[in-house]
Amino acid sequence: MHLWWVIGGAPRFFSGRESYFPGGWVPVALGALAAAGCLAAGRVVTRTGHYVLAGVTAVAGAALCVYSFLFPVMVVSLLFEGPGGGMVASLLATGAGAVGGVFCLLVAAGERRLAVQPCESCGRVHGRSPESRAETAPRWAFAGAYVAVAGYAARMSVWLADTVTGRWPGAGSEASLGALVVFVVLMSVAGTVLPLALAHRWGRIWPAWVVPWRGRDVPRWLVLGTGLFMGGSLTAYFGIAGMTAWIRGDFGGAFVPLLLEMGGYTLWGVGLLVAATSYYAMTRPPCPLARLGSQPGLRRGQERA
Repeated sequence: MHLWWVIGGAPRFFSGRESYFPGGWVPVALGALAAAGCLAAGRVVTRTGHYVLAGVTAVAGAALCVYSFLFPVMVVSLLFEGPGGGMVASLLATGAGAVGGVFCLLVAAGERRLAVQPCESCGRVHGRSPESRAETAPRWAFAGAYVAVAGYAARMSVWLADTVTGRWPGAGSEASLGALVVFVVLMSVAGTVLPLALAHRWGRIWPAWVVPWRGRDVPRWLVLGTGLFMGGSLTAYFGIAGMTAWIRGDFGGAFVPLLLEMGGYTLWGVGLLVAATSYYAMTRPPCPLARLGSQPGLRRGQERA
């Protein structure tokens, strides 16, 4: 699509843009790099080749996702505002970039697995990967979780200051105030309980005080899916779009409140993504070889370690 638009001229986009990043040949080059990486997948035989291909494809996939970060905004605009001029072209461009980027990341993950030679039954590198939900999360997962909490606290400090000075949004309407309270409660859960659940054991196994389910596994995607969605949305909307618009001078205001707000949202999103990465690894199903007592993968991993 972008190659066609470079040759014949770009169409009209919703809100006048498909991305905050330069168009033209930039998305064409990203698409070509992504296509080359995906077409080469499975055709290299050395570990070094798998690592190189994984790195190239991961860079291309991440770049496509970043370039197409307005896709969720387009979808929300379509749902709440209805179709507008340039909406089809914007959805095609951003949607194709986001989906293509995700597929590239999956290909990169597959090439990395081939490079590290994981256990054929569970995909772990035994001796280096967590074996069960009951293990302690790595330190970087706790760091990500508490960075997310700190980002939430920074954002809410601005809101608290507005409340104290009488600038609470929506205070003039009882209905809007009620909706705002519900929103703030959900926001607070997403800024405190969610990141901590991604790192702490009680987010993977129900604690004793949750009597009906104590000791059982927490549904994986209840926590992981929410963490990935919130983390990706905050990072894309505020960390990329918001920061870019602020730097470009598209909006202004007092420096410190804007820094706390935009920086807080960004840290919140990035921290959630970091903690979610650990949660994904720690909540994989147990290795069937370990349960059967036959662990060649474990021995291989321990020897490498």
